[in-house]
Amino acid sequence: MLHLNRIIPLLFQHKRFLLLFPVSITIITAILLAILPSEYKSVATIVPVNLQLSDKARLFNSNIKDLYPFFGNGDDMERIESAKDWNSIYQAMVIELNLTNYFRIFESNPEKRLHKAVRLLQKKLFTYPNEKGQLNIIAWAKEPETAKKWVEIFRSKINARIYSSIDNQYQKTIQQLQISLDSLQQEYMLLSAVKDSTPAAKILRETKLQSIQQLIGNNFSVTREWKQTRLTLPDVMIVLDDPIADSTAIRPDKKVVLPGAFLAALLFGMAWIIIYHRKNLQ
Repeated sequence: MLHLNRIIPLLFQHKRFLLLFPVSITIITAILLAILPSEYKSVATIVPVNLQLSDKARLFNSNIKDLYPFFGNGDDMERIESAKDWNSIYQAMVIELNLTNYFRIFESNPEKRLHKAVRLLQKKLFTYPNEKGQLNIIAWAKEPETAKKWVEIFRSKINARIYSSIDNQYQKTIQQLQISLDSLQQEYMLLSAVKDSTPAAKILRETKLQSIQQLIGNNFSVTREWKQTRLTLPDVMIVLDDPIADSTAIRPDKKVVLPGAFLAALLFGMAWIIIYHRKNLQ
């Protein structure tokens, strides 16, 4: 069993080591910090828009249009946050910004070079939900302006990707409505050209024409609503706080790292002395 009245004198006997070792480690750490490039942080704070605002009923039904809150909920937040797992967005950024050279990745295989750059970018550019129900897009880069640029591009690509998905669904619906309209118009033209053999047949044909004409009118109205809603689709996110090129948000933080290195080295030195002389302490 170790006794405190034996440990303290033992540590005092090695006070020179306990002073020189932490100082040496701190000096080495300071040299490494001076050699290694610093990275600067840029942050954008965003909130999701309620994707139900894309519902056409919001525009054309006065009874429910005010029931849609403008800001999204947790599900909308998750859709945006999940973009950090979309490799295609990171790959597009790596290719567009030529980040393989920026990260100095010297790999003969182009696919491996791209893969390494994507993995490195994912560590330096990511999303993080805060305690206020908002989403922070955070970037670390060797230059403040670069970090800001990465955040802006990442945000725009997330917005474009989700917006495009919603817009494509509207486009498909409008195309299907147009196909239905063309079919109704063709049926109307063919039925209009039919010659009636009897008065009863004429009455039946005119009834069918009126029905088709009503369907064509309804189709026109619905298609116009879908087209109007598509034109008024909101953005996926609202930027509450734009990213800035902050030259004060730096990592590693020397004010924290250097005292931490000294304290860690001191504790390690004390532990090493106690372990090395443990037989004498029992």
